[in-house]
Amino acid sequence: MKLEAYSRIDFRLDAEGRFWCLEANSLPGLTAASLLPQSAKAVGISFPELCDKICQLAMKRHQARRR
Repeated sequence: MKLEAYSRIDFRLDAEGRFWCLEANSLPGLTAASLLPQSAKAVGISFPELCDKICQLAMKRHQARRR
């Protein structure tokens, strides 16, 4: 699986300090309640900026594949 423009990977930390990968979500939600927009907001990226970044990455990937 190639996780390109955006994705979300869920991890858990156990009592011994080991990380466990629970799942890779290749198309996470984009509602106000979804984790990806909330994570972006936590690092100063607004929802419109996030959508723009996702679209820009998709267009660059598409152009690269056409070459």
